[in-house]
Amino acid sequence: MTTLTQTRERSITSTHTAFRTLEGDGFDVRRAIPAKAYEAVGPFIFLDHFGPIDFLPGEAKGASAHPHAGIETLTLLLEGRSIHKDSLGNTSVMQPGEVQWMRAGRGIVHDEGPDAEIRRTGGRNHGIQLWLNMPKGKKHDDPAYRHVLASDIPLIEGDKAQARIIAGHVGDVAGPLDSHGNPVVIHASLKAGGSLTLDTHTAQELALYTMTGAAILPGQTVEPGDLVRFGAGDTVSLQADQDSEILIVGGDPLDAPIVRHGPFVMNTIDEMERTVRDYYAGRMGQII
Repeated sequence: MTTLTQTRERSITSTHTAFRTLEGDGFDVRRAIPAKAYEAVGPFIFLDHFGPIDFLPGEAKGASAHPHAGIETLTLLLEGRSIHKDSLGNTSVMQPGEVQWMRAGRGIVHDEGPDAEIRRTGGRNHGIQLWLNMPKGKKHDDPAYRHVLASDIPLIEGDKAQARIIAGHVGDVAGPLDSHGNPVVIHASLKAGGSLTLDTHTAQELALYTMTGAAILPGQTVEPGDLVRFGAGDTVSLQADQDSEILIVGGDPLDAPIVRHGPFVMNTIDEMERTVRDYYAGRMGQII
């Protein structure tokens, strides 16, 4: 673990509770970004937490074929198995600990959800989906897709704790994913009694979300479903009194206004109207 000297611990500036909503084909999620108080944290304009939920046989739900444009998506699976298909011709099976990144750009159609065995026999599903805003002038780039194996994600070890660096730089450790807005994505797992200090000085904006357990920060405990935003500083120090799964995200502030319409995110109404026309004209392709 990187040794830090003459650093400032980040202090919490605000705390927010994710709201519950239905997504996809009708599964329950907690949505922590956006909220009434903020539209984004760094380049991240969307954070949905699904599960942990145990499905009975025949009850598992996903998100049937739907489009995206103007964003990148990053999906982290903690439990279960998920199938991804898209209009570029990609098909992949996602296992626990793996990450899928997709650049929607000018438009893509994809289908995602529990695999056939979980749909048939039941099982547990748990994970996170993030949306990253694409900057002005890049929203019509060609779509792309990448599946990242758990073995490709570097670790930082703490005391009965570890952090998986999915994106960005944490100290001298670099995650496998990088994009516009210098995104930082850290998945921290702490056992009861564990502790961990992370060098997060590269992120201009930063937030922590507790998935399960509790994140004990200096002066505050962050319960499941809560997100805290940090002020300026260099490090985040975590402790846990129970087994806990925690997500930290951040990066550079956005460079342009956001215009949202369902799965599309643009900078202007004219861009949005063009995007909607492209989708209905079939220019985002189809899943075969």
